Amino acid sequence: MPEFTITRQIDAPVETVWAVLDDFGDIYKWAPGLTASKLTSDGPVAKGTTRHCDFAPFGGVDERIERYEPNARLTVDLFATFKLPISSATADFSIAAKDGGTELNLHYSYTQNVLGRLMKGSPDKQMRKGISGMTKGLQAESERMHA
Repeated sequence: MPEFTITRQIDAPVETVWAVLDDFGDIYKWAPGLTASKLTSDGPVAKGTTRHCDFAPFGGVDERIERYEPNARLTVDLFATFKLPISSATADFSIAAKDGGTELNLHYSYTQNVLGRLMKGSPDKQMRKGISGMTKGLQAESERMHA
């Protein structure tokens, strides 16, 4: 199972970064490549909350929160994918106060499906680029909210 970690320093307090992550249904507002996202479960955001995300120009994922520790950790399981080179993935966001802002560590692991195995090379470069873009979007939105 391929995996990697991205670390990013965000110039905003932990509570602000968490507020962006906690707006679970609206990730499309700051994550590049997403055209839409919505909650697919009722109730407040917590462990077990689900959402659906659509990617441009095609594809999508269904996701579920597996770990929910306010202002500290959010683990999201991508349990269904559509027209993507992966069959599942886990995104583990860990945030902590550091140097007057927030340090984000995002550990990402995924399983390739048949499409991924048939791709020339590996989808790893695409996955790293996409997830890096997502962390940049999280940083930009957190810093915008904090300003």
